Amino acid sequence: MPAKKAAKKSAKKAAKKSPGHNGKHHEGKELRKAYEHLGRLSALEPNLPAVLVAQLKKLTELAQITLHAGEQKSAADLLRAGEHLAFGSLASTAKATGLGDELEAAINAEYEHLVDKADEHWNKHKDERPEGIEELYESMAVAAQAAFHKGAYRRALEFVRGAEALAHVRGGGTPALDDGGKKKSRKLKA
Repeated sequence: MPAKKAAKKSAKKAAKKSPGHNGKHHEGKELRKAYEHLGRLSALEPNLPAVLVAQLKKLTELAQITLHAGEQKSAADLLRAGEHLAFGSLASTAKATGLGDELEAAINAEYEHLVDKADEHWNKHKDERPEGIEELYESMAVAAQAAFHKGAYRRALEFVRGAEALAHVRGGGTPALDDGGKKKSRKLKA
């Protein structure tokens, strides 16, 4: 690593460990990410079937609740999962052709890596996640596997990335989607 780059990286690490560091920069970054994901979802919505739009609305509502509970990263991950769900639904269901051995091997490795990462985080955070995402996680994992075995790699990768994003969501103390616990919060606008 070049000296300049190493020095910058070292300075960033030191700043994070300093007593005055409160994570506000990262909260702002996660809030910005959530805003960007919401904007892309809004752009995709007209091309999506009504049943998918309903699922995305639930994810968006849960992201709002999670955001209000102070979990900016989880809110961004919920919306990232929704974005991957939308793109996966729009991706071709046909078998990919003409990839070449090297690209197919890279796709296989990435898919397996994402499955492992999703499983690891899903099991690690099982007591910390909000209610209401288990069914969607399982659905995305099954859809990813079916698409992968069919050779519809773009679709498979989008769904597994969505499942992996859901696996990172925390906030077990946040209310479930349908318990009427929706509170006023900082609203994300597309």
